[in-house]
Amino acid sequence: MVTGASRGLGLEFVTQMLAFPSPPEVVIAACRNPSSATNLQAIAKSDHRLKIISLDVEKDEDIEKAFQETQSFVGEKGLNILINNAGFYDQSNNGRLQDVTRESMQKHFNINVSGQLMVIQKFLPLLELAISNRGSKDLNCQAEVVMLSSIAGSQNLTYQAGLLSCLHYKCSKSAGTMASILLSRELRSAGIHVLSLHPGWVRTDMGGPEANLSVEESFSGCLKVIGSASANTTGKFLDYSGAELPY
Repeated sequence: MVTGASRGLGLEFVTQMLAFPSPPEVVIAACRNPSSATNLQAIAKSDHRLKIISLDVEKDEDIEKAFQETQSFVGEKGLNILINNAGFYDQSNNGRLQDVTRESMQKHFNINVSGQLMVIQKFLPLLELAISNRGSKDLNCQAEVVMLSSIAGSQNLTYQAGLLSCLHYKCSKSAGTMASILLSRELRSAGIHVLSLHPGWVRTDMGGPEANLSVEESFSGCLKVIGSASANTTGKFLDYSGAELPY
């Protein structure tokens, strides 16, 4: 399952997963407005494995409905991977102290932190179901939560050489990274791998045209990182090349 799947890196995840030599039986693409997700709709017309569901991570009722729909699609096989790609970055200002508002800060946290956590909380039974079908909890990527993050969330790197303020975005991404650390510890005994993943600076609506990576290049790297998940990487903050980033 991929959230924020209607465009950019989320759409690339969906497209490429369906093109695998041995693709998943079902790929769930979650986005806020499925009716306007023309790229997803076009893929779904020719590939029955793609299931598009509505999901606004700011709305608990949306999360509940998305869970029910996903449960009906995956059945007793459960959910092997949850990619929390949905994110928000208000680029209308630099997020300096004089610019941010309570509403702006809250929206970033609602989507980038609280929304991701509520999705994981609701979908946890489906991840656990996938593990129970394998009969092992050795963290060998039988069930995985991937939290798409950003190098902007690294407190260490921001302290050393961080540019701009971006209080709203950077604070929310830093909190998201902390959440992944805590989740990796809480879910370790259940056999669920948790990873914070920086996809690089990607040419998407959020990354802008000057970014140095295409979505294809970013996805290729991210896929290798996700596929090499192990007990040694759960809870870590990695980038698309597999390099470990400081918190």
